[in-house]
Amino acid sequence: MTHRPHRKGQKLRTLLTLLGTAVLLSACGPTETRIGCILPLSGHAERYGEMARKGVELAAEEINAAGGLRGKPLVMLYRDSKGSPSAGLRAATNLIDEEGVNAILGDLLSEITLELAPFCEKRQVVLFSPASSAPKITKAGVYVFRNYPSDVLEGAYLAQFASEKLRLLDLVVISVANAYGQGLKESFLKYYTGPNREVHKVISFPQGDPDLREIRSVVESVRPDGIYVIAYDPDRRAIFEALRATGVEARILATRDSRDLIREAGELAEDVIFPLDDYDSSNSDPNVQEFVRKYSERYGGELPGLWAAQAYDALHMLARGIDGAKGTYGQDVQIQLSTMKEYLGATGVTNLDTNGDVTRYPKIYVFSGGDFLTYEAYEAAQVPPEG
Repeated sequence: MTHRPHRKGQKLRTLLTLLGTAVLLSACGPTETRIGCILPLSGHAERYGEMARKGVELAAEEINAAGGLRGKPLVMLYRDSKGSPSAGLRAATNLIDEEGVNAILGDLLSEITLELAPFCEKRQVVLFSPASSAPKITKAGVYVFRNYPSDVLEGAYLAQFASEKLRLLDLVVISVANAYGQGLKESFLKYYTGPNREVHKVISFPQGDPDLREIRSVVESVRPDGIYVIAYDPDRRAIFEALRATGVEARILATRDSRDLIREAGELAEDVIFPLDDYDSSNSDPNVQEFVRKYSERYGGELPGLWAAQAYDALHMLARGIDGAKGTYGQDVQIQLSTMKEYLGATGVTNLDTNGDVTRYPKIYVFSGGDFLTYEAYEAAQVPPEG
């Protein structure tokens, strides 16, 4: 007769084996450090997401080449927000509840970051955006950080420039209807003040579908001396083309973006005024050139735009926070990031304030002849030589 072990005894031994394995794994700890990364890798903002992804990948490779985080290799878990707040939230839920990450890099788009913020705050998971600029993010939570400035700064700065320097009296504002557009529009309208100054019309449009016929009709009717365009590429290019078709002579102002995307508009962007960051791949600063060299080698000669540089710096800052934290929980990383000062990266020096924000004022440039001139240099070039 074959002896068969008692089923209860077998179950007990199996349970003890599993418990022993769990204890062993707990004692050894995880073999890698994982960070979630949520970017618009498809949809209307796919191009922005792809630029950021390349910056993240380069930074992750550098971190691992230097020994990883806490002595363990860094593994990035990418998820596609598809440019949608609901898809972004599903991605965050997966990363936090199923993958167990305590830090997420993302998103680029403000409306998605604002959707993720309360969820990450509740789970005590750090959310670090490399590009979201909506003013509401400032108060989105203590676990929310960004290394890109709030639109309050850009909107106020450009409004004062339009009022005091350009002395524009009649304006039409054309704005994408999302959190990004809302923040910039409100900031601009608040600070565009002065005697006889008036915004005749604000045209809002859903991202990816500007009503070009309405834009032409309003501009031809109002004939303003200034037009402020708040839009992403390629909507921005389509709007520029519609404005050129009106024949109306007005100073066109637009929101900041990566210089390479603006250059692609070519003559459509000629003489348009842009508030831009200092970052430029042609900048002779050694930190910038070192980043450009490594990026170009990694991606077959491609030059990195602003969003690649922002994402690259964001991951290095987040990694520094994780590496320097006293523990491995989100709260430990949050404490470390909240005191981070004087981080020197591809985009310059970054200091995070108590709201997880940075203060970085743009400079005014004019796109002219395929390049960017400071406003002062552009104005000087318009004066004919004497004699």
